[in-house]
Amino acid sequence: MQTARELFHKLAAFEPDGSYVFSIYLDMSPHMSGKQPWRRTSTPVLRDRLREIEKTLLPRHPALNGFRKDEERIQSYLENHVEPWLQGVAIFACDQQNLFETLELGATFQNQIAFEPYPDLFQLAHLLDEEETVVTAVVDTNTTRLFVTRMGFLEEVAGPNDSPDGYSKRNTTCLNQARYHRRVENKRKEFLREAASAIEELVDQEGAKRVILAGDAVAIPQLHQEISKRIEPMVHEEILNLDIRTPLRDVQAEIQPVITFMNREASHTQADNLVEGIRANGLAVSGIQETLHALELGQADVLILANDVPLDEQERSKLVRKAANTGAKVESVQGHAVLQAMGGVGALLRYRANWV
Repeated sequence: MQTARELFHKLAAFEPDGSYVFSIYLDMSPHMSGKQPWRRTSTPVLRDRLREIEKTLLPRHPALNGFRKDEERIQSYLENHVEPWLQGVAIFACDQQNLFETLELGATFQNQIAFEPYPDLFQLAHLLDEEETVVTAVVDTNTTRLFVTRMGFLEEVAGPNDSPDGYSKRNTTCLNQARYHRRVENKRKEFLREAASAIEELVDQEGAKRVILAGDAVAIPQLHQEISKRIEPMVHEEILNLDIRTPLRDVQAEIQPVITFMNREASHTQADNLVEGIRANGLAVSGIQETLHALELGQADVLILANDVPLDEQERSKLVRKAANTGAKVESVQGHAVLQAMGGVGALLRYRANWV
């Protein structure tokens, strides 16, 4: 099964050769109100947009036949293959080029239905930027629960556990108090060392970029001491106070605001780097044309887009496609006042060209 990143690069390299491509992003969450609370919020949006697009192709546009075949396949997929627990779905379709790709998420998209010469990849790029894999560890002195957040889905995986027998006070009848406390402390350290090792192994296995720690006030500071220097920079500073028996749904509710905060911090740091680069060493550009030129030359290392500044969707899509095809990362930023004032578009550069 291909990953979202693999799909992103496949679509960026796609050449429709004169055909039109559907780019569909749907919020699949239910209304939760009204006469049909279970009805998807995207259902009427998709229906109305399909009719609107079809009218532009009547009576005999060359793309009309392909449009209708794609529409039929899209509707069939949504009716027969989409699970009720999904929160977001992306569909890319072009019958004439035998393209039909889908992506299913535990996170929502903004409803968008486009029928254009190239796939619109902005929301997919935003997803890759915002939904990096996160490892969460909920730990007490003898139990570790490990979780992985991928594309909006939270999954629990096995973590190390320790028998509570060695911590029982009945041992004090045969050991003096000092020896008992020393034994407990050594046992606790050994367990937390195992927990730190399990966290590191899971980070490597999943390719995670961030780690969230949660648990009791005794275990977490000691766990911090056991985490390797390589993993430590990934660990979020705030420690969540979660009981080891917290249900999965409640764990997700607690960590989601933290993940959102971490994403915002990281994106604002990149926007700050853009501003400083323009002010200082010139390894940055702003504006649509300047940024597009840098991408075409292969200079751009990071394309930075404000997702709260109105941009022409086709120009934005072209920027994202160029970034994907030249190895530039795409960073979407929300609520950065200076970036907004700069027009919402810029790039950090690998190098500055010396020719005119």
